[in-house]
Amino acid sequence: MLRVVGLVGVLAMGAAGEGASSSVLLLKNGQRIGYESLIREGESLFVRSGGDSLVIAASEVAPPPEPMVVQGSVGKEVPEPVARLIVPNAGKHNLRPELIQAVMEVESGYQVRARSRVGAIGLMQLMPQTARHLGVNAHDPVQNVEGGARLLDILVSKYDGRRNGLALALAAYNAGEGAVDRYGGIPPYRETRDYVKKVLRRFRELVKE
Repeated sequence: MLRVVGLVGVLAMGAAGEGASSSVLLLKNGQRIGYESLIREGESLFVRSGGDSLVIAASEVAPPPEPMVVQGSVGKEVPEPVARLIVPNAGKHNLRPELIQAVMEVESGYQVRARSRVGAIGLMQLMPQTARHLGVNAHDPVQNVEGGARLLDILVSKYDGRRNGLALALAAYNAGEGAVDRYGGIPPYRETRDYVKKVLRRFRELVKE
């Protein structure tokens, strides 16, 4: 059972709250709680976020997921230092490495210092506001790839089960979730539609190799 010391409604995490806290605690009932600090004393966890407090029984916290064995590999054309960033993040975020590679190839051509005309940064071309929301430094290649892979994971999970779910996830990566949700599908932007086609085509090529 949860024992509230503050306003649990403030701490219960939605999409907006998650961006405000540095970490997220997952409970067995599926609730996600964002927090800035956590202290364990015996079988109790003392959680603080934004000045509010919550005490949680340690037994209510969900165990970490078992790591998945991710199938696939990175193509030989990927520079070795970049390949070393793709593979661990594929495993961490339950994505095929070929998908991360395809996105990275289309986004930046594996250029660490790539910068788009609209300000997207690095290998995975993260916009500054997106990087801030993910809590990563887009100029750091390690954090850039981790942030991009995490965003892909979020989007693939969101649109999983829908017709053309992967295409929708890629469209959201390019144009934003708001645009995809607003149009109920891939937005009618030429850039986004071309982007989705390029990434899907490259992904399928890599999987067949």
